[in-house]
Amino acid sequence: MTAHAEDERIERWYREYQPLLIAVAYRMLGSRSEAEDAVQDVFVTLSKQETERIEHPRAYLIRMVTNRALNMMKAAPRSREHYPGLWLPEPIIEPEDDEGPQPQLLRREQLGYALLVLLQTCTPAERAVYVLRESLGYDYREIAETLGKTEAACRKLYSRAAGKLGLASPAAAEADRLDAALEHFVQSFVHAASTGRFESFLRLITQDGVLLSDGGGIVRAALRPILGQERIAAFLEGIARKGSLDGQLRRVRLSGQPGLWLEREGRLPMAFAFALTADSEAIQAVYLISNPHKLGLSGLGGLPVWLPR
Repeated sequence: MTAHAEDERIERWYREYQPLLIAVAYRMLGSRSEAEDAVQDVFVTLSKQETERIEHPRAYLIRMVTNRALNMMKAAPRSREHYPGLWLPEPIIEPEDDEGPQPQLLRREQLGYALLVLLQTCTPAERAVYVLRESLGYDYREIAETLGKTEAACRKLYSRAAGKLGLASPAAAEADRLDAALEHFVQSFVHAASTGRFESFLRLITQDGVLLSDGGGIVRAALRPILGQERIAAFLEGIARKGSLDGQLRRVRLSGQPGLWLEREGRLPMAFAFALTADSEAIQAVYLISNPHKLGLSGLGGLPVWLPR
């Protein structure tokens, strides 16, 4: 095969599989920019190989990006040791009605920002097994081949991940119900922020709820988790009095789930996401992301535009 034919083959694979590979790497890494780097590294490596003998490019590329993401995850704890304050995943933020390939893929897989946060509590190997099983529907034989482990080891890793997450990926009907519940809580927060009265919204948070905020040392944020309904109330009411919630709240999708984007004139924006209890009847966690590097710095109409670099 000529070098030109090799280049054309790799380019075709890139166009066909890049959205899927980014989605897989993103679930593992919790960072869109790092996921793009992982996929880019895979194709750079691929360009130095002979591809003619690759019979199943999708499986081959997923194996490559999974192992690349695993290597990056193992290095992540060291890089986050000096992160100022709490680290939250980088959300993929899309307009509510966006029908592009990336948001469609995230919604179909029911990724959701809340699940992405929980995935960060798993070890790299647990995350990889869970993503391959739940996102791609791999059986344990395929997972074992991808990771170079035994099927028994992969079953154990999945069991540990599921135990930490306390859930499995919801079926379509359940996911629709979860979306509807999230819409209710999103609307309640919009009303609270616009009126400055948080009493009704705070009654929707569990007594042992938590608020996590990530400013990346750039924007002022709580450096530790805010635990309990009363403390969350004091925090939200406090930043509202200071004008931090002044601006236009827009409904968006954060990594596939309903959330909010706060545009503030002359100030950096914020994004809000919520995690619900198992029965979807109350809010278990509030996530406030204000680190501008995780929100995108260029955009249209105030919203970040995610483009392959």
